[in-house]
Amino acid sequence: MLSKFGIVVIVIISFQSIIYMGIYMYSTLHVPLIKANSTAAHKKRSSGYIRSGFNDSDTKFLTIFTTFSERELPRFRIQNNTLCNYEKFPKHLTERAIFASDGFHLRRDGKCWLETVSNKNDSDWNIINLEPHMTAAGRPVLRQMFIETQKRFNTDLYMYSNGDILFHVEKLITSLEEVKRFTEAHNIRRFIVFGARHEAKFYNSASNGTVELMSGLDDEITQRGQGTKLGRLDAQDYFITSETSFPWDAVPDYVISLPAFDNWLLMFSNKADIATFDITATNLAVHQAGVPKFEDNNYQKSMSSNRKLWNESIISYVGSGLNCCKWKTVYKESKVIMVKNPAFNKNCIAKLKIPVENLLDEKIFES
Repeated sequence: MLSKFGIVVIVIISFQSIIYMGIYMYSTLHVPLIKANSTAAHKKRSSGYIRSGFNDSDTKFLTIFTTFSERELPRFRIQNNTLCNYEKFPKHLTERAIFASDGFHLRRDGKCWLETVSNKNDSDWNIINLEPHMTAAGRPVLRQMFIETQKRFNTDLYMYSNGDILFHVEKLITSLEEVKRFTEAHNIRRFIVFGARHEAKFYNSASNGTVELMSGLDDEITQRGQGTKLGRLDAQDYFITSETSFPWDAVPDYVISLPAFDNWLLMFSNKADIATFDITATNLAVHQAGVPKFEDNNYQKSMSSNRKLWNESIISYVGSGLNCCKWKTVYKESKVIMVKNPAFNKNCIAKLKIPVENLLDEKIFES
């Protein structure tokens, strides 16, 4: 015969079981905004990446998203290289998304894609339709892509990259882990991350030939980056924020892959006292260079739009380079650490035509 205490315990356990069952049913019945293989996407896999200070919940570490040209044939193999490289991001840490037109679909092509990526991995990709409000003159608007991505995915960080950039995955993740550790340790709630690229010739216009990746793995990205020069410090191709660390609602409708928008982000951030981080020294981003710009009517309209937005708010390009990031990652005894950027000075605070609210939560830079 059960005691009163035993009956209470059984009731509590049964009540908890009902709650857990309800949570499970909700999670399995929940329909995601993007059709994806959630089981494969959330499956934990062993990896060599350092995991320190991250929770074991369903929150992944990074969403990386991009957009591809759908009309420029010389870029198709370049973009296949990018797809294969992105396949090497660990699935239990990352979500991957492509913003594209309604008729876009992934087409398996190239040695790297066909021989190193299984057919079932196609479902790991999230294709987001570019709605009219996400474009200007037919080209994607950066802030709208960030806002949409943050609505759809639950990750610690969100990263846009141009579609012709390859990454050494371990270096990138390790660098961003240090950014996350540092911002949390110092209570930095407002921040944005930048980085430079290495220029590697992938396309030969004379022969119409393109270098094709064999595996897309870190060793191959290292090989492709060897002997290359670092690109211009005022040309930034990727940006990382958390969901709340940057006010994307305040950013003008700059379109991607054209001048001005990257410089505007850095100059605006420094003016608003948003912490700016440069991960160039500990990250390897390889630009697949050589493909000429397809300067059609949409390109010209987008260029004109970006210039107009720039001229409405910026006085000069002073303070537009990565030397004006307040913090940067470096190696110390083979470990990635954060240090103050000695090149940062008062000239890095740009003079803007628009009023900018101080958005920093803590005045940590005075210490």
